[in-house]
Amino acid sequence: MSISSIIGNTTVTTELKRALAGGKISHSYLLIGQSRQRTALGLEFAKAILCPESPDDSCGRCRICRKIDHQNHEDLLWVRKSGNSIRKDAILEIIETLSFKPFGSRTVVVIDDAHTMTLSAQNKLLKTLEEPPGPAVILLLAERKEALLETILSRCITYQLREEEEDTDEILLDIAVRWVELCAAGGPFYRRAELLEPFLKDRDRCLDFLDVTEDLLRERLMHGVGAEAVLTKKTNDLSDQRRLSPSTEGLRQTVAAVEESRKSLKLGYHIGYTMKSLCLCMDQRRITEESIWQK
Repeated sequence: MSISSIIGNTTVTTELKRALAGGKISHSYLLIGQSRQRTALGLEFAKAILCPESPDDSCGRCRICRKIDHQNHEDLLWVRKSGNSIRKDAILEIIETLSFKPFGSRTVVVIDDAHTMTLSAQNKLLKTLEEPPGPAVILLLAERKEALLETILSRCITYQLREEEEDTDEILLDIAVRWVELCAAGGPFYRRAELLEPFLKDRDRCLDFLDVTEDLLRERLMHGVGAEAVLTKKTNDLSDQRRLSPSTEGLRQTVAAVEESRKSLKLGYHIGYTMKSLCLCMDQRRITEESIWQK
């Protein structure tokens, strides 16, 4: 996965990617939100910080990204609570580790459930947040900021993650548009498949995604708008450097591929195989300006 694959909290992910691209990474961050949200974003942000191949996100393919995915990268330290809390000893261990030179360019420490740190643990961490002993980034993942000392909060760049949107249709539409955009841009297979990961454990969600994607494509087929309109959800701005008109045959082929995937899911075919086959099929059909979009 990557920061780009995170669903929702677009403002936060955009700001993190901008900081990465500009080389303006702070030494401490605090992500506040639900457990699944903060853990997923914290992991992907840590991976992007350490990835040497992509300027604003993780590439997902290099040795470092693969090691992080397999949870065995030496420069990524993950602190979790022991029992009901994170105690001072755990923080002291991290401080000692940070005193050594990292294997790569820097060390990233992720303190999960940071709101469970004892008072003595927070006090020990405070000096490290003020003056990290080496090139390091510390990510605090917390359920609520009220459990943390004000002095901790003042030394972190804080992001409050919104709860998962209740409007499922909006989420599906957002992912569908991003997926079509990625296919149209000739994005790599692993990125296209990555966007579909949230659906791979739920057949009904996959079917909902296919319905929204087909509706999106059929709407553009009926209205005959340009590629930019599809990708940015604007239907009346065709005054860019190029004016593009959709290839009717290309759109029909794409809709047919989506319909075929829906039939496979309803017949009980494996979800992951079906959706990844669709990604490959879209690649074979080359959803680019030369196929669906004609200059």
